[in-house]
Amino acid sequence: MADQWGDQYDQTGREPFHWQTSIAYKTADRIVLRGYDTTALAEAGWSFAAVVFLLFQGRLPKKNEEKMLNFFMVEFMEHAMSPSTLTARCCASGRPALNAAIAAGIMTFGEAHGPGHLHGIMVHKYMEMGEKNGWTLEQIAEQLVKDHKGKNIMGLGQPQHIHGDPRAIRIMKMARDLGIAGKFHDLQIEIEKAFEKINGKKVWTNVIGGGNSVFMDLGFSPLAAWAIGVLCRGFSCGAHAIEEMTREKAWRASRTTKMINLLDLSIQGPKYYDGTPDRPVPKPEDRKE
Repeated sequence: MADQWGDQYDQTGREPFHWQTSIAYKTADRIVLRGYDTTALAEAGWSFAAVVFLLFQGRLPKKNEEKMLNFFMVEFMEHAMSPSTLTARCCASGRPALNAAIAAGIMTFGEAHGPGHLHGIMVHKYMEMGEKNGWTLEQIAEQLVKDHKGKNIMGLGQPQHIHGDPRAIRIMKMARDLGIAGKFHDLQIEIEKAFEKINGKKVWTNVIGGGNSVFMDLGFSPLAAWAIGVLCRGFSCGAHAIEEMTREKAWRASRTTKMINLLDLSIQGPKYYDGTPDRPVPKPEDRKE
């Protein structure tokens, strides 16, 4: 009987399988990124931020672009005890491989924490809608806020920095100082104004709103901005996980030292349980057919 999948194995007249990419290639002797030898880039003194820019955009950055990207990466790298670092620490307390703890930390990124790409997609959508209809940035912002009435707007509000996210304030100021600020930076400011005008209260731009806006003015896509943000915070997750593994006891539990707060039994006991009450375990054989 003929193999019904035989045609999949017949390579006659077919181009041999290979990976196709415009990003990089390597030989036995060198690695080339976007046309540049990576060793030559390092020897010439190009910064990590500059090569990140090259990786995602295919060109080496101008001086002000490099300064802006580096500024963001430093600002965003550390945020002390946040969902990502706490998750990395909790994972590390079980003593897995280090990469598992780092992965656990960055897996917390989404709509409410970390460099969410959904903000960028939202802003791009409304920018395109406004340009198609001939709206001003103020009109675009007001439409966006009205469409999100009663809902949280990504890019606005930070639960701990209630008087303005210092990272967003500094990132956006640096963008203006370096001549990077463009239409997305200006739209984010208008969104903040529109929210106060329509809802009667002030909510400040957070690092997602400020950072993503500047990233888009730099020419990065929302997904590229997300990837770079994850990369930056991943270093922090790694440092926190290493500290947890090397300075603290596994589980942090002993007769004299309580477990870390997120694992302490005092905050996860029956007092805070609202599920099905305790009940006896039935015998399997008592089940009905």
